[in-house]
Amino acid sequence: MNEVSAAEKAMTGQVWEDFCDSLKEAGKIVLRPETPADPFNRALGYRFLSQLLRAGLESALDYSNPQFPAFFRLADETKKMLNDNPDNYYQNCVIDGRYDYRITGRLGTVPWFSIGSKGSALDAARMVDTGNIDSTQMQFGPNGDFEILASVEKKEGNWLPLSPTSRMLIVRQTFGDRRKEHIADLRIECLNPTEADNNLTPERLDAGLRNAALFVKNIGAMTIAWQERYRKLHTNLLPEDDQQRCLDAGGDPNIHYYQSYWELAPDEALYVHITDIPDCQTWNLQISNYWMQSLDYRYFPICANKYTAHYEPDGSVKIVIAHSNPGAAFPNWLNTLGHTQGGMNGRIVGAKQFPKEMHAKVVKFRELKG
Repeated sequence: MNEVSAAEKAMTGQVWEDFCDSLKEAGKIVLRPETPADPFNRALGYRFLSQLLRAGLESALDYSNPQFPAFFRLADETKKMLNDNPDNYYQNCVIDGRYDYRITGRLGTVPWFSIGSKGSALDAARMVDTGNIDSTQMQFGPNGDFEILASVEKKEGNWLPLSPTSRMLIVRQTFGDRRKEHIADLRIECLNPTEADNNLTPERLDAGLRNAALFVKNIGAMTIAWQERYRKLHTNLLPEDDQQRCLDAGGDPNIHYYQSYWELAPDEALYVHITDIPDCQTWNLQISNYWMQSLDYRYFPICANKYTAHYEPDGSVKIVIAHSNPGAAFPNWLNTLGHTQGGMNGRIVGAKQFPKEMHAKVVKFRELKG
């Protein structure tokens, strides 16, 4: 049987029907037996898939040509996934390691940013690390201007290593206080393109729609698998995560991850006491919903970090994750916003050594004195 061409699919509408069929199949993820079976979390699950679709379409279709690159945002304030960091301004760019790139910009006021090259743009579980550079390693002009060359062959100055298999850039611009700081302005160009234009073709449309649907399916399935692992291994605890596993999912090698699962009854709170914070660029702790989407940090306190947290006289930090405000004695309150369970992620960035855990325990809310 002859395979139908992309042009024929576009003419008959099959390209759209196949795309819709793939999305319908991906939607079954929300109904899997591991997921919370209540209307609230089911609704969140379908919203999650819709946000993944928006991200997937941008990555696989709108910004998919590595010879005409531009930065876009897979994760932002309304597109969230994989315990996205509320302190980060994420940017992404589809590339191809067979080409060379120049990134230019001007430094903002964020304390730290990094750019990593990864080996996949579709499957977050296989985003193999192929190179990194961060602001502590870079040279800047007198006005904060900078240039980064990204290539397989080593370059002088600020150089971001690529491999022939590199397919994606991930930028993390990390705020100390998001309300007061501004990001670095970034632009990118391909230095040796071979195409004359960036016109859409039936082949690109077909591949883009297929890959967008695949992105929804892959990230959705990965989210459930990770949450089940954390729930079974260490609910309401914050031990070190498998760092290589995090790195292979697009993590930054400068970041040490403490990823886990939380679940609290109405009369419970999770008390986190971080006693051994090392010298570092920054640290934070956030909470997310079941679908590993950070809670709404635009309006509510769902994250604490090095710059915004209240410290005890001994330098430690006490954080309370609870359904209600525990009072003035616990100023580092993370609001669950009506959720009874979800993901949480602690990070320590740029340290030379790391504690084995962020100490956490469940307590009765009435036991908190505030």
